[in-house]
Amino acid sequence: MTLTKNHPGKPAPLQGIRILDLTTVLAGPYCTYQLGLLGAEVIKIERPGQGDWARNGSPITNIPEFSAQFVAQNAGKKSITLDLQSDQGREIALRLIESSDILVENFSPGVADRLGLGYEMARGQRKDIVYCALSGYGQDGPMSRRPAYDHVIQAISGITMLTGTRESVPNRIGPPLFDYLAGMYGAFAVMAALRERDRTGQSQMVDVAMLDAAIVAMASTVSTLVNGGITPQPNGNTAASGSPASGIFETREGLLSMTGNQEQQVVRLCRVLGLEALLDDDSFSTTASRAANADAFRRLLASALLQRTALEWEELLAAAHVPAAKVRTVMETMNEAHVAHREVQQQVQDPVTGHSMSVPSIGFKWNQLALGPDEAPPRLGQHTDQLLAALGLSATDIGQLRSANVI
Repeated sequence: MTLTKNHPGKPAPLQGIRILDLTTVLAGPYCTYQLGLLGAEVIKIERPGQGDWARNGSPITNIPEFSAQFVAQNAGKKSITLDLQSDQGREIALRLIESSDILVENFSPGVADRLGLGYEMARGQRKDIVYCALSGYGQDGPMSRRPAYDHVIQAISGITMLTGTRESVPNRIGPPLFDYLAGMYGAFAVMAALRERDRTGQSQMVDVAMLDAAIVAMASTVSTLVNGGITPQPNGNTAASGSPASGIFETREGLLSMTGNQEQQVVRLCRVLGLEALLDDDSFSTTASRAANADAFRRLLASALLQRTALEWEELLAAAHVPAAKVRTVMETMNEAHVAHREVQQQVQDPVTGHSMSVPSIGFKWNQLALGPDEAPPRLGQHTDQLLAALGLSATDIGQLRSANVI
């Protein structure tokens, strides 16, 4: 099911809130996408003739005007082209700020100020603006002016040296995880700042850094170091708990990831595998003894797991309340009936071609509903004339701006 504007039960807590989106690529657009899914109007400012850099990614089948990367976090937004380096473009942006509740930008620190669109200028235009700045390292600190991308933040965060085995590190995590985490933290921060704005009537400034998001997301690993004095090490597919009953194992067909951390999980695991006798063996009867004989215990588990396929063990262990899953490819996961049932991906129709495209929902259910966008992603500058006319510009004014490459 794809939710529509007319869906009577669809929550829209940010309805009536306008967001001016000066972001590109991923973290910033994902932040505003989340807020748009909650009902906010998102106006995306893009560079004339070029647009968001993400528009240049892998084209979508049947809709070559869009890239797969762009549609992943821009559905439901309005696009206006505007040259922010021109005086006229800056003046229009300032007028848009006057009617906006939230401004989100992901320029390198200092760029927004140089453009005349920084926090001080923005709250001069609207005294209760919520201003969110996303960047690699934050708006202050010794590294603040450095450029960053997700794989660079992965490297500097330390996670690259923890992904893989001691022999295989360093390894980048596959998807741009910290970009998305920064976008989520940005949306979370904006929601909190909006609540504080409404409570106090004062403008709010939130500073979201990808590196901060990365370190916070590794909270238990960092705590092990700073509070426990233990230097984290890459452990490959061994679970973070270190339990010999946890990790990834070969089966008759496919790989199985399973978790036997708690004593009762190990008991139930052994019963399912037909290894109950191990629990009476002094070498394996307690958590401590299994840790002391970890290699031998894992060999016994590994041998038993070769008797069935990963999918068979997944079902049997799930029924016994032991967390376990076959290691899947992304394609296999997206073909799962459960994923379809949860409506994690939803369909929107491109009004120009009539073709549909798949876009992500907000990632949780609200009143049993998975919130998705109402409209397809915008084409570059699709709403330029409409938004400028709403500011009082005539068709002649708009034509002149277009001739001057301001829009």
